[in-house]
Amino acid sequence: MKNTKTVLYGFSTEGITLVNSILKNESFMIVDESTRFANPYEKSSSHQSYSNDITDLIPGDMQINSSSYVFFGPKLKIGSDWSFITFHLKYVAGNMRKGQHFINLLPVEIGKNEQIIEVIEAVSGLKAGKDFGYHYFPVGSASVMASLFEGKKEPWMGQTLDLNKAEEKFLLDALDAFTEKFRRVWLKGKQQIFYSYYIKGYYTISLIPESFGKNSPVSGLSKVYMKSADDFVVYILEKIKGRIKELSIKPTKASVYLVWDVDSYELLGESEYFRAKLVERLNEFFSQTKLVNIERLESYILNYQLSKEELLLVCDEIFENRIKDKVDSQKIVKATI
Repeated sequence: MKNTKTVLYGFSTEGITLVNSILKNESFMIVDESTRFANPYEKSSSHQSYSNDITDLIPGDMQINSSSYVFFGPKLKIGSDWSFITFHLKYVAGNMRKGQHFINLLPVEIGKNEQIIEVIEAVSGLKAGKDFGYHYFPVGSASVMASLFEGKKEPWMGQTLDLNKAEEKFLLDALDAFTEKFRRVWLKGKQQIFYSYYIKGYYTISLIPESFGKNSPVSGLSKVYMKSADDFVVYILEKIKGRIKELSIKPTKASVYLVWDVDSYELLGESEYFRAKLVERLNEFFSQTKLVNIERLESYILNYQLSKEELLLVCDEIFENRIKDKVDSQKIVKATI
């Protein structure tokens, strides 16, 4: 795959990671879906290195049309939004040409890849498998799951033509992964699970009820996991209330620093969604909630001391090795189970 002919539609960390896994960290182009301008992404750079220099900008439609490989990964909200997906899909499809490869990075319900193909074919006038290659490489998979392509197979292409089977396998594998989280919780092993880690994969799991039927046993398992993410918040609140009681702090006077670094470029947007929900719940019970990243908190601790009413709610394990020895342990509440 030639890097000069590759474009990623959607400025996201996971999208960049998946493209790099195929390109072996060579440079490629990114179309920011919010501006629909393309920009080069250089080898081994982070998303902060993505250039916003206006002199580097290329119209997204021109870049899509000139590329041989089009990776599709607009940033999603927590819930599956078909109208949002088709809005961006129609733009990309309208600029596709014969001979290209379209790689879908979005985890979807069973049957949705076929619907995506229908949209592309209707808008572009091209035929999947014949006029363009179609490939399913969802976030969370180690490789391309399936490929519709009648030409010469490349090493990176999926080994099956059955998109429905690939969708099914991906979702069941995801359910296995998150069932493992439950196993670790119930066995109460030494390794604690932070809330930031626990909610990862929620988007993918939420696709299962529509895929296997809302009343199927498989969907039942997924619903248990989804419900448990909400129950985790209740558990966190009880931990904070217990600590406040130990320290003789009035709940109406308590201030909570929420320590949780979130990557704003995540494709699935789970962390942003669940952090916002947690802030809402905290604000129902305590005086105020302040969002802080590790760097801001380190600076605060070095220059000030936490007041009696201030507590730290740590949702991410990155905290462990950064400031844990600089704060009174009684001031720290870990969002873990």
